[in-house]
Parts: sequence; C-alpha cells; structure tokens
Amino acid sequence: MSISVQSANAQKSSITLENALKRTLSNNPDLVVFEFKSSALDGESKMASLRPEMSVGVEVENVLGTGEVSGIKNAELTLTLSSVIELGDKVSGRMNVVSSKKAQLLTQRRIRTLDILGETTRRYINVIVQQALHKTEQRAEMLARTMLQTVSTRVEAGASSPLEKKRAESALSQARLSLLISEQKLNEYKRDLAIMWGDTNAAFAEVEGTLLSFPNSLSLEHMLSQLQSNPHVLLYADNYRVQEARLRVVQTSQQFDIAWEAGIRRLQGIDDTAFVASISVPLNTKQRNLGEYEQQRALLDSIDYQKQAKIRELTRQINQVISAKDQALLTVTTLQDNVVPTLESALNLAREGYESGRYNYIEWVTTQQQLIDMQRTLIKAAGLVHLRSADLEALTGIPVISNSPSTSAQTSE
Repeated sequence: MSISVQSANAQKSSITLENALKRTLSNNPDLVVFEFKSSALDGESKMASLRPEMSVGVEVENVLGTGEVSGIKNAELTLTLSSVIELGDKVSGRMNVVSSKKAQLLTQRRIRTLDILGETTRRYINVIVQQALHKTEQRAEMLARTMLQTVSTRVEAGASSPLEKKRAESALSQARLSLLISEQKLNEYKRDLAIMWGDTNAAFAEVEGTLLSFPNSLSLEHMLSQLQSNPHVLLYADNYRVQEARLRVVQTSQQFDIAWEAGIRRLQGIDDTAFVASISVPLNTKQRNLGEYEQQRALLDSIDYQKQAKIRELTRQINQVISAKDQALLTVTTLQDNVVPTLESALNLAREGYESGRYNYIEWVTTQQQLIDMQRTLIKAAGLVHLRSADLEALTGIPVISNSPSTSAQTSE
C-alpha cells in the first residue's frame, strides 16, 4: 500500500509508506495485547475441557462417645470416591464458546490493525502535505526577497516611494516567519509519524510520495456491495456465534447432572465391611435456568439489529467520506488546471509591469499573495483527497490507496 508514484530523487534517509506501515505493525503495543488475549483464551479452553473432578472422602462415626459407642470399639469408617456425571454434552458447549471467542478475537485484531494502519497512513499523508507546504513557504520567502530587491532598486532610482520598500521589508519578515513555523510543523508531523512505531525522534529526512497523484476512485455502489465482508460487519457475525454458543451452554445446563458417591464402610463393632453408594439429582433445573435462558436469548436476538444499525452507519460514513473526497478532488482539478496557471501568468505580468512602471506595488504584491494562497489551498485539498482515501480504507477494509493508475500527476511549484 503506497501513495502512488514515489520520488525519483529520494534521499537515503527518506521513508516510504510501505516501510512506515511495516515498522508500525512490527512494533505496536496495541497489537501485542491481542497475543495475550489469545493466550488467555487458550487457558480458558483448557479449563472448559475439564471434566468434573474426582473427590476422595473419609468419614468416621460412632467414636469417642459414651456407653456402647465409647472409644472405637463400635466405630464405622467409610472411604468414598465421588464425582459428577455431566449430561447434555456440556464440555462441547463450553469448548464451542471458547472457539467462537477465538474467531471473534481475530476479527477484533483485524479491525484494530486497520485502525492502526489508517492512522499511520494519515500521519504519513500529513508529512507529505507539510513537505509541500514548506516548499511553498520557501518559494514565498524567495519571491518576497526578489520583490524587496526590485523595490529597493526602484526606490534608489527615485521611481518608487520609500514606503513601498518598508512594505516589502515587512512582507519579507512575514514570509520568513511563515517559513520557520512551517519547518516546526514539519518536524512535529515527522515525530508524530515516528511515534507510531515507538521512536520519539524521526530518523528520516523526508517521506516519499507525489502529492498530486491519486488512485482511481471506487464508487459508492461498489463499496456498499462489499459491506457484508467488512470486518466491522463480520464482527457482528462473530458476536452472534459467541452468543449462540453461550445460549447452548445455558440450554445444556437445563439438563441435570448426576452426582454419585461410592465406597467401602468398615463396621468395627461386628468386624465386617460393606459397600455404600448414592446418587443425587437436582429438581426443577429447567425452571431455575429459565431466567438466564431468556436473558441470553434476548441478547442473541438483539445482535442482528445491531448489525443492521452498523451497516446503516457505515453506509452514511462511507457516503460522507466519498462526497468529501470528490469535493476535494474537484478543488484540486480546478486550482491545478485553471486558477494556479492563470495566477502564475498574472504574477509575471504584474512584476514586469511594476518594473516598467505600468503597475503599482499593490497590484504586484496582491497577485503574488493570491498565488501563494491558492498554492496552499491546492496542497491542502490534495492532502484531503488522500486523507479521505485513508478513511475509506479504514472503514471498509478495501485497498484504496494503492499503486493504481493515477488521475493526476504533476505538482505546481
């Protein structure tokens, strides 16, 4: 997964989106947590497979009394072995619950992985956008310096007023301030990206990627047709299976268990031994479990409605994200094809006109500022296209940011 075309002149210390995602997946505590949860389920599986334990008992009667039962001459010693016979295949029911939980955990891990990859991608895009904005601020500072030089030459020649030079000096100071702030933001965004894999400082100079190169768009209809395989929706299927298994456990618990006990009794008074045995079964088991059954049944029935509500919510979110992406792409196309080229030409005319005395300083500086503003808007709109694509990927699980043919190519500088 990468943002289209990579930079041809990338420095050795640059990083690609693929590298960033691999680093994040290999060193993210949120994903390590799932390994511990899986181990916990392994332990639960072992406990669920256990049969009722066997118990050994010793009972002594008719000892240390008075009269005929004084001392131990009429003592009765009983040694017993006891346990419970589970009916209704309860072990299988408990094992099914754990098995369903494991499948549920895998889906939860997939969803969390998508969230983490989506966040890494968004932070990567933020760096690309800020890199482009930083280049724009560098150009703005260069244009401000050129303007000051030109104005100073005209002031020295007596063709312009000293006021224009003061304005040009102020404009240069503002451009340098914007450049410094831009550099600080770039460093901040790079650190934000590095934090995704546990680094507090970015060990790379830049990230690779062409900002104004976009993957082909997927239609709303296509994405909605894939919703049933969406991990967010699949989780409800896993939840259903877990709850269904729990309901079966409740149903099997309505089947009574047989408690048994058997052993040998020593009758000291008559110097004989005898075999003893007993069984016991609970009464009204089904009625006692009726409340729990109704509770688990209601929880099971509610899952399907939760799933339907989730599908509707995902549909709304996907529709909003696609709409926002299309609007941003329209902005990019308009600015890139019409607005920015026109302002580039206008800036050349304004500069030449000022140098020849046909245009005044205000016309030149206004045109220059409009160009810089539109370039910033273009860059931010392009960033929104990529950010919304990352959102779609996180929402649907469908690869959106990929090495597919792009719909646009070159950035304006």
